[in-house]
Amino acid sequence: MDAQTVFGIFVEIITSSAVLYILAGTALGVFFGALPGLTATLAIVILLPFTYGMDPASGIAMLIAAYIGGISGGVVASVLIGMPGTPSSITTVYDGYPMAKKGLGGKALGIGAMGSLIGSLVSLFFLVTLAPQLASIALRFSPIEYTMVILFAFITVAGLTGNFVKSSLVAIVGLGIALIGFDPLNSAERNPFGLDVFAGGITAIPAMIGLFVVSKVFIELEGGHQNTIIPKISMKNIYPKLSEMRASWTNYLRSSLIGTAIGILPGIGGTLANFVSYDQAKKASKEPETFGKGNVDGLIASETANNAVIAGNLIPLLALGIPGDSVSAILLGGLQIQGLQPGPLLFQNQPEFIVNLFISFFIAVIMMYVLMMTVGIRLFPRMLSLKKVYLLPFVLVMSIAGAYNIGYRVEDIWIMIIFGVIGYVFHKLDFPTLPLVITLLLGSTFEMNLRTSFILTEGSLVPFVSRPISLIFVVLTIISLLFIIRSSRKARQKA
Repeated sequence: MDAQTVFGIFVEIITSSAVLYILAGTALGVFFGALPGLTATLAIVILLPFTYGMDPASGIAMLIAAYIGGISGGVVASVLIGMPGTPSSITTVYDGYPMAKKGLGGKALGIGAMGSLIGSLVSLFFLVTLAPQLASIALRFSPIEYTMVILFAFITVAGLTGNFVKSSLVAIVGLGIALIGFDPLNSAERNPFGLDVFAGGITAIPAMIGLFVVSKVFIELEGGHQNTIIPKISMKNIYPKLSEMRASWTNYLRSSLIGTAIGILPGIGGTLANFVSYDQAKKASKEPETFGKGNVDGLIASETANNAVIAGNLIPLLALGIPGDSVSAILLGGLQIQGLQPGPLLFQNQPEFIVNLFISFFIAVIMMYVLMMTVGIRLFPRMLSLKKVYLLPFVLVMSIAGAYNIGYRVEDIWIMIIFGVIGYVFHKLDFPTLPLVITLLLGSTFEMNLRTSFILTEGSLVPFVSRPISLIFVVLTIISLLFIIRSSRKARQKA
């Protein structure tokens, strides 16, 4: 399609009602992402019925805009109150909240928004130029490759916490918890406690809300109920300086590539990209000991990667019709509602729709950044600066609503509460929660792929090191382990 036609579609979008739908989707997504307990998924679910009767381009554009806004808005609660607004903003808390406590909350929000902007645009470039080719690479991943990717993720997360022994113990506990429910291969029930609440297994999102939001509520209640959680926010230097961005350009690029690559892999998700990108930024830093204490590069890595996942997820969805996570599954439903079937023929038969979608994505990214840097950066600090006696009940109500709306099950609310208590106990005993999160998210997927791999290889380990992609992740896992051991030795020597 020639440049004149593309420009004509762009003008048509910004001069029609479509731009208002994009704005509405972006604003709702940012709002849901900024509030703990609510997610981008919930924002899209709410908007989906409104796409009935809309033209396909406007309807899908509104849903994608909500996706972009929801993931980007997660930086707000992560920075201001130390509670991840979305599951993919977990590592944002580590450096964003310490920055806020130093009086740099405005700067942290600005850096996070810039990371979201760059990550989205870089991944959009790959979506526009290489979608079919990149999707075909993802098809080469067999259960063997997926097993090694997830094992690499487990090792990476265990190395982030600073105490590999405690992290490993927590990861083992998490894998045990992930086994509760139904066997992924033969559907046999596995419920060792015999409780109805665990009959369907542990739903990851309610558990994460409990670990990171409800447990934080319990911790804050200990400090009294009259003061506020949010530190004093300075609105100076909210826009990153060009010199600072130049100094971090490798971090922006690396995190964008990691987010895009992980987004392409179906079933892996943005939370993993968040962890891996943060880990790689820490390893590349000249001051890794400052991560978790307000390091700007940690914040950049987290927010850039989680937004890069968005276009990465769209690559297998549009090119192959394969949704990569729950959000893209809902988008698949939205496409089917409009009578569109994703796949190679969509690019061939509906080129105008594809171009419309790409342009709408770009417009939504720009709107997200403008909303975050004008309205959001001033509105949300006021909303979240309520005294604890008002804010904490509101957060709990939002958490209950978010947990329930994942699967419309009362059991998920109980799971959220149980894991809230677990998170509180872990905090008291100084045990990390990250390994528990990643094993809850990927534990059942890891089990299914590992068992399937052994069935395919008849128990042999040779294919794990003879297949090129699998071998790459074997090498990366070994390198990560060596780096963790080296870092642990240095820490002991300093102590």
